[in-house]
Amino acid sequence: MLRWILLLGCLVSGSIKPVVAADGTPAYSFGVFPYLSAVRLEPIYAPVSAQLSNTLGRDVHFRTASEFNRFFEKLRQQQYDIALIQPFWYPPAVDEFGYLPLVRMREPISALIMLPEDSPITTLDDLRGQTIATPPSFAPVVHMARRELTRRGLEPDRDVFLEAFKSIDSCFQQVLIGRAAACISPPFLQPVIEEKMQLRLRVLMRTSSIPGISLVVHPRIPQQDRQQIEQLFLSLNDNETGRDLLQRMRTGGFIRTLDREYDIVRSFVAEIKADQGGGR
Repeated sequence: MLRWILLLGCLVSGSIKPVVAADGTPAYSFGVFPYLSAVRLEPIYAPVSAQLSNTLGRDVHFRTASEFNRFFEKLRQQQYDIALIQPFWYPPAVDEFGYLPLVRMREPISALIMLPEDSPITTLDDLRGQTIATPPSFAPVVHMARRELTRRGLEPDRDVFLEAFKSIDSCFQQVLIGRAAACISPPFLQPVIEEKMQLRLRVLMRTSSIPGISLVVHPRIPQQDRQQIEQLFLSLNDNETGRDLLQRMRTGGFIRTLDREYDIVRSFVAEIKADQGGGR
């Protein structure tokens, strides 16, 4: 947990080299945080990149990373022109790295503890002594779940054991092979996992929510392009192509980001830092 907090304190350094298309026109990079493996993210977001290219009249390349910390480091170095990021990265991206907020998925994010529908575990207390698989500790759902488990009388690392894996789909793989009893995940991934793994899931615990996944842009993108990007995402529900893209992303649509909405996330990050300073 401390590792990602240290990353939040890093200052921007190094020069940024823009991607250049074959015709010499600078291309934009569209980074998507690796909540799924790259092979699963590409068919979701490569079409979004293509739509961005059509709208802006220049190449837009889909990019991700193999691990959360690698993606965050590239974000810190401002390598992405456009980035879709998880909520806990909004404060450093906007407040420290200089990215500009545009839109966010309308759905808030909560943390779910999920397990196979036929699991013999029926209550939260049945998890006592069990392992719960999680995405990397950078993910907000991990911290949200840890706090809720503690509130409900199950102290992580004492009563239950949280083990982190590279992505959420790899977490559910651990459940399938019996290495973990359950997995922590955001709600929007439940249908994705059920479809890909041919698995019916049941929710054992749900936390309160925070604002969801947001789209930010680097200020080196001209204002006219920023406006076009914003309008594209806001209008995806207006046509069949856009609705298909939303279905791929598992969201009902995008709305404009209000910076103050993420104050609750800033407070959450501050709480975690305070807990770490207290020796937890």
